[in-house]
Amino acid sequence: MLKVAKSFEYAVLALKYIEENSQKDCINTKEISENAKIPYDLLAKILQKLVRKNLVYSIQGNRGGYKLNRESGNILLSEIVDAVDQKIQMTDCMLENPTVQDCSRVGDCCIRSPLSRIHDKVYNIFYSTTLKEIIN
Repeated sequence: MLKVAKSFEYAVLALKYIEENSQKDCINTKEISENAKIPYDLLAKILQKLVRKNLVYSIQGNRGGYKLNRESGNILLSEIVDAVDQKIQMTDCMLENPTVQDCSRVGDCCIRSPLSRIHDKVYNIFYSTTLKEIIN
């Protein structure tokens, strides 16, 4: 049911690598890609999204790269989800106002309510868990 997108997984791996190497001036995309085993082009796009959401900052130039914008203990998993344009959603019917296009059973579903309670718990985990908690 619940599966995180590769973009979220790669974002976490990249942030973990940047955190683990925070003693360096900055970490470039190539280094992250090679060491975290993330496709370079996809990683570059993910890092741009993380910059736009102020989770990392970019340093331009030959010795440029990325640094965390704040401590990993102050970055919520939900912020990473948002940065890579994903949703925390167990099933298609967990949208605010689902339609028949989202799920053909939306009008007479017998499991939406119990799944909704589980969805809320998962949602709260993403909004209360920090990056530091999952990378250490």
